[in-house]
Amino acid sequence: MKYALALLYLVLSISCVKPRRLNNEITKVELARGGAWSDYGATISIDSALDFQYFGDHGGIRQGYFKGKVSHQLWDTLTQKLEQIKYKAISPTPETKVADANYFELIVYWKNSKKTISRAWHVRGDSVLNLLIWLDSRYKTLKLVQVNTPLKFETTDHGMSPSLKDVKFPPSNKNY
Repeated sequence: MKYALALLYLVLSISCVKPRRLNNEITKVELARGGAWSDYGATISIDSALDFQYFGDHGGIRQGYFKGKVSHQLWDTLTQKLEQIKYKAISPTPETKVADANYFELIVYWKNSKKTISRAWHVRGDSVLNLLIWLDSRYKTLKLVQVNTPLKFETTDHGMSPSLKDVKFPPSNKNY
């Protein structure tokens, strides 16, 4: 009987322990999307305190400034995905410029450092781009509250979309 009570106590003790969060050094992540002519863009920010901030420009699903919370599970999944792509070592900028393509700017913060990574949506099969697209859609599944005061983000869409003078168009096949 005393072994049964000891076993019961052990099982109850283990079941009441909260799952341990992953120990990672990432403190904050910001993502901006913009550049496509039909997309007005959006910006999100998630930090290790699980605070979520969102800004969507006119024309999007959510328009304006919003705040909310994310789960520990989402934060841990995000940081795991960033570790998997080796965010500290990857190339910061896209290789090509394309008109009318979504461009993403990701800033990852840790300790006293940060890394900015940019990618264009037109590049298929890129694990970095897959992560950015996944992260960009997280706001659709969260309960967010609209706020009247502007939120501050460090991301910017300056230069994410190439200017028309930088884009190379193929020559026409017809002689006019």
